[in-house]
Amino acid sequence: MNIEYYKEYIQDSVINPLELLMGNDVEEVSVYKKYYHREGFPPKDATYQKLLHEMMLPYYKMYLNGDTRICCVGTKLESIRHKMDHAIEDDDQFGQWASEQDLIVAAEGWGDNLNRFEKEEKRIYRFFHLLKMLFESGCKQDWVRLSEKLKEMLFKAEMCYNYKTDEVLCILHAFTMIMQQEWTLEKKREQLALLNNQWKFLKHYYSVMIRHIIGVRWTSFKKVAETVLKASQSFRPHMHIFYCGLIDCVDELHLDRRHQREMDKIIMLMGEELNRIKDHSEVLYELCDALFPEDFQRMLRENRPKSYKEVEDESNHKDELIAEMEHQTKLLHKQLDRAEDMLQKMVLSAIPIEDVDKELMKYPPGVAWDFLLKLNANPIICMQEAWRENYPSLLEKYRKRLYEPIDQQRDLTDAIMKVAERPTTSYNYASGATHDDKRSQLVLGEEKDKVVQLKRLTNE
Repeated sequence: MNIEYYKEYIQDSVINPLELLMGNDVEEVSVYKKYYHREGFPPKDATYQKLLHEMMLPYYKMYLNGDTRICCVGTKLESIRHKMDHAIEDDDQFGQWASEQDLIVAAEGWGDNLNRFEKEEKRIYRFFHLLKMLFESGCKQDWVRLSEKLKEMLFKAEMCYNYKTDEVLCILHAFTMIMQQEWTLEKKREQLALLNNQWKFLKHYYSVMIRHIIGVRWTSFKKVAETVLKASQSFRPHMHIFYCGLIDCVDELHLDRRHQREMDKIIMLMGEELNRIKDHSEVLYELCDALFPEDFQRMLRENRPKSYKEVEDESNHKDELIAEMEHQTKLLHKQLDRAEDMLQKMVLSAIPIEDVDKELMKYPPGVAWDFLLKLNANPIICMQEAWRENYPSLLEKYRKRLYEPIDQQRDLTDAIMKVAERPTTSYNYASGATHDDKRSQLVLGEEKDKVVQLKRLTNE
């Protein structure tokens, strides 16, 4: 087969179907009828791949940059995607070519395309498909440099694009962060799929993290937070991730007083809702940690709300502590009642007061004082002559024991205050002293008329 045969086949089987999908007037032929009975279908060898790449380059450039001629509206998008898939699978040079392209310029082109057709929400997922094509074809770029440039554009500078272009740039940033991870190809493929599947939630999280709303026309972060809180049940398992980001970044959103009050209310409602969610999903942890390596784990650690189970366990633990405290209090009261009963029996049994005194000394001052007063309040004990004779001295002894530490602390405080109020000796420099002789021209403040010459100390 000669080269012209290859070119004719590629034109009829690949290029013309694409042109038809783009709405151009080209001849549609039956590839099977035209080639099967001639020389047959050409093999997809090196010659085929080289010619395919050369002929498809204009279409690759249009698709990479989101050109509306190929990224057209309507149901044709899916058919175009399939055609591009098949062409790239047969082109072993696509990955090398893509490695040399400016992906930021490509993302800006897709952003313009999305902005023109903003009502078609699913169009953003065509850009995800483009990234998948780049990944599968082995596209290699300086992902670290590219992610830093995107971070500078998105995180540190004022936005200069429309909200759709900013969204595409955030997706590209996420792609570059995944690509630079030390993961297996399969792991990266899984995380790219997760990014695609969870992007509706993640674009709200990105909005908070870059302090700029992307993907929607809203101008209020309150609306972003409300959407996460109420709009979709699919957000609930991951709501704590958004909550942590919002809490961490809310001061940097620079809300006015009215919007701050509204945001505080949303944050409170979200916190209450999070306490009702029994299972917080961790499926996005690894991805978010890759996207925001300096912030994500710290935010979770510092701001993560307690899970339903943690709140339940904490409540149960508090109940257990309260029950244990009540149990210990009852035991203590029983012990004190038994001790009081024993002291009463000692006095009523005419046991020497010295022994009663020794028993009282075993208890803390406050407890012993209470026992003493309760014993004296018993009319039967007050009838005991020995008790009446010794009670005043016991009362004085235990009053002193109770209040002595307080009196000592008061005396110490008074002594410290007196020292602090004592006038101190001040020193003034003699009139006319220079910088060099001030150390030797000191004058005692209390002897202003007398100059005391101080001998200089030397190292000699």
